[in-house]
Amino acid sequence: MNTQAELKKKQIDKGLRISIYEGSFAAVFTALTTGPFLAGYALYLGANDFQLGLVAAFPFLAQAFQLPGALIIEKLRRRKKFNLLGSLLFRSIFLIFVFLPFFPENQHVKIGIFLLFLSISSAVANLVAVAWLSWMSDLVPEENRGRYFGIRNTTLGFITMGSNFAGAKLIDYFRTDSARISYYLPDFISGFLKENPAGFAFSLIFLLAVLSALMAAFFLSHQPEPKMLSHQKVSLTDALRIPLSDKNFRTLIYFFIYWSLVTGISAPFWTPHMLKNLHLDFYLISLFSILAGVVGLFMQPLWGKAIDKYGNKPVLTFNVVFIFLIPFLWLFVTPQNIFPLWIDAVMGGIFWSGFTLASFNVVIALSPQQGRSYYLATIAATNGVVLFISAALGGIIAQQLGWFRLVFKGQVFLNFHILFVLSGAGRIFGLLFLKKLKEHKSRPTQEMVQEMGYLFFNRLPLGKGTWTLVTWAISAFGVKKKITGGKNL
Repeated sequence: MNTQAELKKKQIDKGLRISIYEGSFAAVFTALTTGPFLAGYALYLGANDFQLGLVAAFPFLAQAFQLPGALIIEKLRRRKKFNLLGSLLFRSIFLIFVFLPFFPENQHVKIGIFLLFLSISSAVANLVAVAWLSWMSDLVPEENRGRYFGIRNTTLGFITMGSNFAGAKLIDYFRTDSARISYYLPDFISGFLKENPAGFAFSLIFLLAVLSALMAAFFLSHQPEPKMLSHQKVSLTDALRIPLSDKNFRTLIYFFIYWSLVTGISAPFWTPHMLKNLHLDFYLISLFSILAGVVGLFMQPLWGKAIDKYGNKPVLTFNVVFIFLIPFLWLFVTPQNIFPLWIDAVMGGIFWSGFTLASFNVVIALSPQQGRSYYLATIAATNGVVLFISAALGGIIAQQLGWFRLVFKGQVFLNFHILFVLSGAGRIFGLLFLKKLKEHKSRPTQEMVQEMGYLFFNRLPLGKGTWTLVTWAISAFGVKKKITGGKNL
């Protein structure tokens, strides 16, 4: 039974449009409450390296709540209402952070309140996340899934970049021109702004985020929901057993567990390193994010088409090879030389966009429609627990190695660099897990590289000659078939 048959084509098309509208406002919320803004807020409250690790670790651990979330929606069978109420709750919690800078409590109390409610917000977010994933996987036609999410992610990428840029400019503006702004504000607000411009700026940022969340909820309430396929009621243990008994899906879980381990250990520290050690302002950090976003926007449709044509596995494999290289760029970054960060932004925009899109799609592709929520929740829960452990471990290592300082040929290496190297070196071995993964209708990675490479190089000056050399290099690694043409993606 196809749940989409319960909805008319007009309703499905309407739902797909609404999802983009809803996602746009949700993207504003996410952009303003994660990344440099959340890390900057934690640093503003006085968080140390270990607490920075917890800021990143708690949201990861909260992914374990997706498993009981799956059991709840399988019992309620009302994904829309459950997701709507939950999303309103976890996003509204950020109102507490709006007023936290005004609280008279000392630094340690404020950090405790921040970590407590951040963990609650993350837990509720993940409790309802699987409802949205299950809902969207039933709503979006399978044959167009790659293209649709490519377009949706592109649109949301523009929104995210604009939000990052505007938020960064707002924070830097308040920090440098607070005296001029305070002249136009009421006395009780003006006094706080003069004494605490950074706190005022973060409060305003989070307030705008919550207002955007309310608009997202409005659109979500109008998105149609396909009828959910029934599945036998199971216990929490059975909810884990069902996807784990699927050998191929279990291989996918192993890959994501390993990937979470090697990326999570450094995840909390990219932004703090830019703020604490490289002394970059939010505006410049936002420019790196915008560049990566712009590149990713151009790549998303291409990756979406590649997924539809070649499958998720080859796209994942190809991107892992290059993502492995990115952390090593940070070994050459200094406050006087930030050029490697621009390279990081370009590479991240190209390869992380493909990896993220393929990761999202492969989970849906390898999970059956009936009982899919168990599959989605299990992979999210296991990833979350591993990410929590890895990020917390990274925090402990960073805190214990806070004394570390190595100068080599004028280059200064700190505790964060050790975590960057560990993360980078471990990523390449993720290919061993992907090699064992089986995906229906997936084509060989080498075939994808050859066909896409031919199309790309054919558009460049001297491209044909260059492609001849590339093809020879590929064949030297065991690919004998030479591609001399290909259909446009």
